[in-house]
Amino acid sequence: MQITLTIPDKKADSFLDVLRHISYVKIQPSDAPCKQPSTSNEEEFYEELKEAIHEVNEHIAGRKQLRTAEEFLAELRSQNIRQV
Repeated sequence: MQITLTIPDKKADSFLDVLRHISYVKIQPSDAPCKQPSTSNEEEFYEELKEAIHEVNEHIAGRKQLRTAEEFLAELRSQNIRQV
C-alpha cells in the first residue's frame, strides 16, 4: 500500500524520524510538487507568475516588446498608486 501525507514543514523532520524507526516502512522521495496552492490568492499569484514568465520568454525570443521601468513607473503614477 502506498500513502501520501501532507505534513507541515516544521513537523516533517520529527515525523520522518519516527517512520525511519519502523522496519516495515520504506520512505521514497516524491516527484510531485511539495505544495499546491491552497487559497485563491496563492492560485492567482501562481497564474500571474506563469504569465510574467511567459511574457519574459516572449521578449527574449523577440516576439514581444516589454515596457521600460520608466514607462511602468509612469503608469503607476497615473493610477495614483503609492510609490515605495
